[in-house]
Amino acid sequence: MNGAPFFIIQNVKASMVIESVKRFQEKESLIAALKVIALDAKERMRGKGISVAQSRVQLAAARQRRK
Repeated sequence: MNGAPFFIIQNVKASMVIESVKRFQEKESLIAALKVIALDAKERMRGKGISVAQSRVQLAAARQRRK
């Protein structure tokens, strides 16, 4: 295999896909990141998010605490 997924066909339909562990992990990481983004968007729609300015203030404070 050259990194591309390998499809097992049964009755003219794909019944299984075999892929490398690295590709699977990358895909799972992407799915997890997309879930976090979607949850964040829901929170912002509910008015529970913070502004960019507030986020920058929190980030700067956290950096100062680390020094």
